[in-house]
Amino acid sequence: MQVASKVRAVLPSLMALYLFNPAWAEDVGDIYGGISYSQTIAKDESSRNLGTYKPTTLGIGLSFVAIPNLAVDGYVFTGVNDSSNTLSPISTMSVSVKDGYGFNLRPYLPLGRKWSVYAKLGRQYGTQETTVKRGTAQTVTSVDYAHTIYGLGTSYSINDQWGVGVDYTKTKKVPSETTSTALISIGLRYKF
Repeated sequence: MQVASKVRAVLPSLMALYLFNPAWAEDVGDIYGGISYSQTIAKDESSRNLGTYKPTTLGIGLSFVAIPNLAVDGYVFTGVNDSSNTLSPISTMSVSVKDGYGFNLRPYLPLGRKWSVYAKLGRQYGTQETTVKRGTAQTVTSVDYAHTIYGLGTSYSINDQWGVGVDYTKTKKVPSETTSTALISIGLRYKF
């Protein structure tokens, strides 16, 4: 009977050790490199209702584990595909992301030996180009932007060096903006 009660007393500690073991897999000072593919979802919320645009980007980045359960990420990205809508029988509008960079803090929490969840909070800078075609006339507008971003994601460790992640990020609108923007990303990472 005493053996069973001792096992019951030790079992929660063993389970906690098992569940939080991945926290030691990402040690302070670890550096990760990664590549990601992202789709932007930009919805015009003005009275003109110009539609929703979904350009895509490809990015590369580095991540540094600064303190236990907190990483600092830096990345650059470039546009891959633009997105177009027909505004009228004679006009179309296309949106494309040209290039940019960003950084964020990424606190993470291991959920088991392979899975973890994380949050993101940071800044993103880039250039977006809008092209409006009316018949044979074309107007191109290029805009530089700086946004605060925040989001959530989950990652899966394939082995000690390789992992994949998926996240959803939103941008904080400034009062003058009429577009709500979100980003869905999938990425592959490598531990150096």
